[in-house]
Amino acid sequence: MNNFLVSLITMDHINFERDIKLADELGVDGLHIDIMDGHFVPRYGIYPEIIERISKISSLPLDLHMMVNDVEFCIDQFKNTANISYVHFHAESCIGNEMRVIDKIRGINAKPVVCINLATSFSVLDRLISNNEIDGVMLMGIHPGVLEQDARPKNILNDLKDLNKIISGTSAESFIALDGAVSMDTIKPMREAGINHFVGGTSSIYKGVNREDSWKIQQEKIHSNWKEIKKIIR
Repeated sequence: MNNFLVSLITMDHINFERDIKLADELGVDGLHIDIMDGHFVPRYGIYPEIIERISKISSLPLDLHMMVNDVEFCIDQFKNTANISYVHFHAESCIGNEMRVIDKIRGINAKPVVCINLATSFSVLDRLISNNEIDGVMLMGIHPGVLEQDARPKNILNDLKDLNKIISGTSAESFIALDGAVSMDTIKPMREAGINHFVGGTSSIYKGVNREDSWKIQQEKIHSNWKEIKKIIR
């Protein structure tokens, strides 16, 4: 089963509720939410109180992407937030404490996913994969938290050849995600190479959407994009 999640950070920040409700209506598979501390990545967002509110206005599953130095502290902020399905964490932020982080994630009834940056070695997965401690792997097609950069889809396609061998037959095999480098042009080759969870936004579901246009025009474009995505991804 291939899933498409909308990245919250690519929505209209002044109209989060409107965009979230449209995502609900369209039938996307979930919302991907970046948690950033301004240290692990050079950006901030999004407050736990906002995410808790989102969980009350939408029934969509929430994927939390922890781009933070103190992963354990951040997980604790979401103990009372409903609908959290997966929590993605970067191995670099908790070297030696991965099991403690995994236990915390499971403690809030979510599934742990390890994020792999463009320059991160797959060796960080060795013990976690062999012991079936994680429920997925997410590849980064861009540097996390950095604005105005080019995606590297060719890197991802090359990496997938090795990753598929590593996780074959493990608990992580059913969740191979891609964040960044998800566009109308890359979804098909990525799907064929093994990606089954796509985190999209500006270059896919919101491609060509001008936030200065009327909401009616924006909706029409988003509906058209989603129709095209479904043909490729399903």
